[in-house]
Amino acid sequence: MSDIIRKDAAQEWRQLCQAAYLELDPVKLVERIALARSAILDRVEDNFSKPNNSEQYALRKALEMLSTLREFAERDIGELKKTVQTQNPNSGMRWAGLWNGTTANS
Repeated sequence: MSDIIRKDAAQEWRQLCQAAYLELDPVKLVERIALARSAILDRVEDNFSKPNNSEQYALRKALEMLSTLREFAERDIGELKKTVQTQNPNSGMRWAGLWNGTTANS
């Protein structure tokens, strides 16, 4: 039974990584990265006392790739925010006015 659970856990982190690798939306990508990273870290804990094997190497490589993907996603999200602010420079003013009881249009 424990072998089945181990195989499922091994498949889970790989599937979550694949979903992150294929995600094009930077906001969803950050969410998928977090899920995949969590599954990988759980798997690392499961294998902690075992000798190094090919899965542990794959886990390390996957963590490195997810870290790189997260950097790209965060950069893309920052660029999207800049684009939105450039296209509509008053967009942030609406939110700022909510705090003091005014709006950008009042």
